[in-house]
Amino acid sequence: MATKLSVPYNMKPIITKFIVLISLLSTYSAKADHIIGSDMTYTCGDTAGIYNVIFNFYRDCNGCYVLGQSPKCGTSENCGSSSTAPTNLTVSCISGSNTSTIGSLTMTRTSITDITKTCKAVKSRCQQPCNGSFPFGIEKHTFEGRLDLRSNIASGCCKFEISVLLYVRNVGITTGQSQQSFFTSCEFDACKGPCNSSPTLTNDPVAILCCNQAFSFNNGAIDYTDRDSISYAFAPAYSARSTTCSYSGNRTYNNPITTYYPGSLVWPYANPNANPPIGTYLDPVTGDIIFTPVNCTEVAVVVIQMTEWRKDTSGTYQIIGKTRRDMQILVMTCPGNNPPTITGPFAYNVCEGSELCFNITTNDVTFQPPPPATAPAPDTVSISWNAGIPGASFSVLNPTALHQTGRFCWTPGEGTASSLPYNFTVTARDDACQLNALNTRAFRITVKPKAKANRTRDTLPCGVYAVKSNPVTGFKGTPGYSWNILD
Repeated sequence: MATKLSVPYNMKPIITKFIVLISLLSTYSAKADHIIGSDMTYTCGDTAGIYNVIFNFYRDCNGCYVLGQSPKCGTSENCGSSSTAPTNLTVSCISGSNTSTIGSLTMTRTSITDITKTCKAVKSRCQQPCNGSFPFGIEKHTFEGRLDLRSNIASGCCKFEISVLLYVRNVGITTGQSQQSFFTSCEFDACKGPCNSSPTLTNDPVAILCCNQAFSFNNGAIDYTDRDSISYAFAPAYSARSTTCSYSGNRTYNNPITTYYPGSLVWPYANPNANPPIGTYLDPVTGDIIFTPVNCTEVAVVVIQMTEWRKDTSGTYQIIGKTRRDMQILVMTCPGNNPPTITGPFAYNVCEGSELCFNITTNDVTFQPPPPATAPAPDTVSISWNAGIPGASFSVLNPTALHQTGRFCWTPGEGTASSLPYNFTVTARDDACQLNALNTRAFRITVKPKAKANRTRDTLPCGVYAVKSNPVTGFKGTPGYSWNILD
C-alpha cells in the first residue's frame, strides 16, 4: 500500500515549481565503515503520482553488518549488535532554498546478494561463516517502498528528490572522503514528465579492480518505459545536501582515480582505444567507463550521474530527471592477467520491419610473465548481455568455446523508428583467480523509418509512360529510388 503524503502550504498566484525532498536517514553509528556505495531508481506505478522507489545499498563485508545479519567478518570495530540501514524516508517539499517536511515512508529490505566477482574456486568475505579465502566482499542490499505524491503534485509540487544520508564512508578510502558522511540522491520533474520512471541500472557495480589491468564497464542504464535520452557525467560525492566531500592530492570528482598516463600526458587527456587505455574516460553518450588503474593501494570514490532528457512541445530537450551511482573503488594487486576484450563495431543501423543479426566476438590474450616463469593456461571467456532491448534475442553460439561468441538478432516493428538509439550492453568475463576480469561495453542500434511512397503512372502517346513517386507525409530525409522494368 502506498504511503500518501500531503502538507498545506501557501500557493503563489503564479505557477511555482517545487522540489520534494525524500531523505533516507539512518541513526548515527560511529565508525560504521560498511558503506561502499548506493544507487536509487524509481518507477511510476499504474497511477500517475504513485512511485515504486528502489534503493540499493552496497556493504563492505569486512565492515559492520546490517539489520540482524550474522556477525561481521574481519574487523575489530565495535558496531554494536547491528549497523543501521535506510529503513525510513523523510519526505520534504522544497521551493528554492525552503524545505518543508511532509511525512515519512517506510522502506523494506527485499533481498541481499553477494556481487563480488571472484572465480568459482574462491569464496568472498560475504560468505558465512566468514571463512572466504578472498580478503574482500561486496553485498547488495535492496530496499523498496511505495510512495503516493498525487496530492502534492496537485498542490503545485513539480520536482521531486529522493536522497539518502548515512554515516559514514569507509575508513579505508585514500582519496579524501574517509569517514565523511554519505549523501546521494535522485530526482525527477513530475510536471515536465508526468508518470516518469528513471532508467534501470541493469549491471551491478564493480567495486574491486586489479592494478595495472585495463578496466571497461557500463552501468547498463536502460529507460524501458519512457525511452528518454540519457547523458552521463562524473559528479561530486556529497556528505550533505549542497556539501561536497573533500578530495585529497590530485583527485577531483571528475578525475577520481589514479590512471595510466605515459610520458608527459596528463589529465584531462584520455584515449580509451590505446593499449592500455590512457587516462580516465567516460563516454557521455553511451556511459562506457574505460581506464587503467595504476595506484595499487588506492581506495577511491567514483560517482556517475545519469541525466534524462525529453523534448517538449517545441522540440527542445528538457531535463526530466537525474539519478546517481556513488561507489567506492578498491584497487588491489592481482596475479598477472590480461582482461578479455569485446570486438566491435558498437553501433548499427536498421530499418523498421527488417531483421538485424550480428555476432559479437571475445578474445583474451594469454598473459606472458617474464622469464623464467612459464605462461599460465589460457583463460576461458564467457559472454552475456543485459537484455536491454525487449523482443531481441541473444544466444551463445558455442557454449563450450574457449572464448565465447554471442549472436544478437532483432526485428524492430513498425513504428519503432527513432532518432534515439536503442541500447544494450554485453559483458565478457574470464576465469582468472582470485578475481575475474570483466569487460562491459554498450551497443547502440538506430532504427530508421521504412521507406514508403505513393506511386502514380501516366500513359503518354507512342507507348511512353511517366512514373512518379512521392514519399508519404512525414517521411524524413531524401529517398533513393531503384526502378526495375519487368515487362
